Amino acid sequence: MKMEYLQSEEKKDAINKQIHKKEEKEEKEIKIKRKNKVKQRIQIINQIKKYIEAKQQKKQIQSKNQRKYKGRMINTRKQVFKCLWGAQPAYNFSRIINHLRGDPVYQDNTKDVSLRGTFLRGKYDDLPTMIFFTEACDLTANWIPFFTNPQYDILAHRNVWLLNPRNFGNSDRHPSFDLQEMSDDVMRFMYSQKISMATLGGHGIGGKIALAVGCYHAERVTGVFSIDSSPMDQRYHEAFKEFKGYVNALTEINFKTWSDKDVKVFLKENIKDPKWRSIFTNNISKNAKTQSDSFNFEINYLNHNLNFNKADSLGNWAVKNGIYTGRAHFIFPEYSRWVHLATNTLPMHKVCARVKGFGHDIFYVQGDENPLNHWVYDFENYANVVASKLNKFLHSYDGVHALLKDRTEIGNFMIPDRIKSRNDSKHIYGDYSPAHLHHNWRFNHIYEKHDELDKKLNEQ
Repeated sequence: MKMEYLQSEEKKDAINKQIHKKEEKEEKEIKIKRKNKVKQRIQIINQIKKYIEAKQQKKQIQSKNQRKYKGRMINTRKQVFKCLWGAQPAYNFSRIINHLRGDPVYQDNTKDVSLRGTFLRGKYDDLPTMIFFTEACDLTANWIPFFTNPQYDILAHRNVWLLNPRNFGNSDRHPSFDLQEMSDDVMRFMYSQKISMATLGGHGIGGKIALAVGCYHAERVTGVFSIDSSPMDQRYHEAFKEFKGYVNALTEINFKTWSDKDVKVFLKENIKDPKWRSIFTNNISKNAKTQSDSFNFEINYLNHNLNFNKADSLGNWAVKNGIYTGRAHFIFPEYSRWVHLATNTLPMHKVCARVKGFGHDIFYVQGDENPLNHWVYDFENYANVVASKLNKFLHSYDGVHALLKDRTEIGNFMIPDRIKSRNDSKHIYGDYSPAHLHHNWRFNHIYEKHDELDKKLNEQ
């Protein structure tokens, strides 16, 4: 019995030793893993430090370049902008993104106002141009991922100008917000950039500016694409009143005496909407002349326009703006706070004579009652639908004669001439095919080259 007891104790000791050895091995492995993790973290921290140092060096170089090339269009060399939702950009951003640089100037004469913005070069040469206006105070940078997303492939159809209207961004300043004067600004910009005709697009208040350009200069506009905007008086809308109140609150900020922390606390307490708060925060930049912070838009002019409640208020659409006879597309979220589905689509028919209704020229994007759905580029489901409708508009309808159904009928469908439209009583009325000019006919010698070729062929 004693022998058996001793043997059992020896077995227990042997088992306990094996268990201790395993525990020691596991402890050693855990210590080794911890050391490796610490090493990896140190390596990552060193890489981040190197990246920050390199970035600071680039900023210093770029600041020098900005002083050299101030007021000119220069290539940006930062590949900062990535497409939304993890999609990788298919283009070299240093090649396709150009900024029209320059400081805003306060002009006395409205005809001297110059516009500036960001140019997104299309994938091919000799592409038509689209001029796009963002929502009031919104940054053009917020729309770059939308237009450069390779899934949407918008740059395969158009060169895109993300343009700042007067009193916003680095465009010139003037007290007037009259839509006719703002549309004349676009004409001067198109002439300076040698653009004969363009597609006009806009988001929110930017959509009103785009449509006004079409109303006042229909011969220079091939089509209008409007996102969550309607040509109507929106001064009584809850969303507009909210925006007006936020702008009025911003006038209380004194950047000369307030610290950065004071400004952030004020914005957090007074700007309840998180999206508007982020937009206003991102609009704060250092003024090169005063060396103090300021908003990247003319806050006093804007506040006066919104609160004085005149006919030229950005929230209004005056009757004097007239009608637009070209092709137009409207799209907005189903539960938009800016465009109400039941009634706010009627002004689209009144102002745009060629709009045919839902399913053809007017669309809504299905979704929930999200109060932030106005910012379509922040939501994948909204952005996908908007991009697909924009692509279809650019490919099938934009620039096509209004009497034709779509681009497939160009050259294949004849339109009967209007009877008794000629002074000649002997004129024989028949059918004709509508003419379509080259998109840059004014600054292009393509027709002269064709005439030369025709002469050579005739001589042969």
